Amino acid sequence: MSFLTRKNKKLSLGRLAASLEKSDREKLLEGYDLKNFVKIFEDRELMSTLFALFENDLNVSGTARALFMHRNTLNYRLNKVRSLTGLDPCSFGDAVELLTLFAFYRAK
Repeated sequence: MSFLTRKNKKLSLGRLAASLEKSDREKLLEGYDLKNFVKIFEDRELMSTLFALFENDLNVSGTARALFMHRNTLNYRLNKVRSLTGLDPCSFGDAVELLTLFAFYRAK
């Protein structure tokens, strides 16, 4: 979860999300089917997979090695995220969106 709270950084995604008023967070989340995102955010296996992917700069091969798993297993998990959310965690923009939504979810 180092992506949400980096030590020695003045700005962190987690603090930014927590600093927003609840009504402002809700406005930013309009248009998202949050039920599907919650399924991912509450799944430790999927979240640890996503954080490993982000820590490995969206490199699937490096992530598979870091997690000591077969690349096909990793692809299966990433496809599950894609099918539930419509976001591709291997795409930089979608990865940022996933991290931001997760920060807002945690800031409830």
